[in-house]
Amino acid sequence: MSSKEVTRRKFFGDVAKYCGAGVAALGMMGPGRVHGVDDLDTPAHEGVWRMRDTQLKQYGEFVKNAPLPKDYFEKKPENLVDGGKPVNWSHLHPNWYGEGNKSSLGLTMATPLDKELKGDIKKAVKLIGGFEKSLKKTDKILIKPNMNTGDPWPQGGTDPAFLEALILVLKDEGYTNLTVADTCGPWGPTERVMKKMGYDSVSSRTGTPLKTWENEKWMNIRNAKAEFLGRFGGGDGTIAYPDDLRNYDKVIYTPVMKTHFLGGITMSLKLSVGILHRADRGAHLHTFNHLFVAEQAAEINLPFQPDLIIMDGRRSLISGGPSHGEQVKPGVILASGDQVATDVIGIRILQEWYPNMAQNKIGMYAWYQKQIAQAVKVGVGFARKQDDIKLVLG
Repeated sequence: MSSKEVTRRKFFGDVAKYCGAGVAALGMMGPGRVHGVDDLDTPAHEGVWRMRDTQLKQYGEFVKNAPLPKDYFEKKPENLVDGGKPVNWSHLHPNWYGEGNKSSLGLTMATPLDKELKGDIKKAVKLIGGFEKSLKKTDKILIKPNMNTGDPWPQGGTDPAFLEALILVLKDEGYTNLTVADTCGPWGPTERVMKKMGYDSVSSRTGTPLKTWENEKWMNIRNAKAEFLGRFGGGDGTIAYPDDLRNYDKVIYTPVMKTHFLGGITMSLKLSVGILHRADRGAHLHTFNHLFVAEQAAEINLPFQPDLIIMDGRRSLISGGPSHGEQVKPGVILASGDQVATDVIGIRILQEWYPNMAQNKIGMYAWYQKQIAQAVKVGVGFARKQDDIKLVLG
């Protein structure tokens, strides 16, 4: 069905019916504080994505039409490990794809029309040394995609075809103990987004477990180095992560390379919002009028970092985002073990793609972008300057 056959109002109606909705992830916590967009039949990419408050109002429309369970945004002690006492745990490790002080980053052009997606993924990872540099055949591996909303890729999140291709490549390579897990963004519950995006079908076809952490245990972790995250209201840097993270040996991230109307970019650093408790997103990540979303997105990664990142830049947003914006088709796939290196190169690619349009808080030197600058400041990732990145083209 083409976009001409579906009005924006009908689209929102389908969202309310099939995907649910919520805005704790956007910091609007009370009834009556938000209202619907005046004309919902106007597609959001026709200028609406340029206006922060209007886009936030659209999420308010989701809440009005698709209420979630009453406790959906609550952080209950009984759902926390040890009643909420901070847990001493981290998933930090060496830079598996580092060469001396440099972080290797593979950059390849995808084949036309994505005819060899499996081959493209294998090529990108091979450029930096292959899966075997970070993974063991005996590892229990978590694949964390982007499940932000039910919008079609690249707006909603990871392309289901990309996710399926990666799973098949891993299995071909002998990595069979795989699990896909995440929590969604504004549209919940996550199970509905999984179905809307087709991840349940990918799971069924590949025989790969698919799960959401929404109804599982969470663990509080105190991030002493955090300057913003967990600090509002006199906090000590304590926020909650899925307890399930402790069950995996290695983690693969599959972000989409695009901009974000609040955080500037949403790539591998901000992909970690999916491992942040939903209550902490409203109480910290999006509080204080959303002013420090970028910095806090970087700080989520203080105790946890992926072992391998494979970023999909075949299609991207260069303004607006994450769910609506100006779409382009760079046609690239990036692979690295370093979130900072991955996102810096992603920013530079988007800046070159219609430079006059890439205006969504990424009009500066890539290393000055707020997420990147804060990651470097607090010690997230490995690269600290451009010379720390070894770009491998293929």
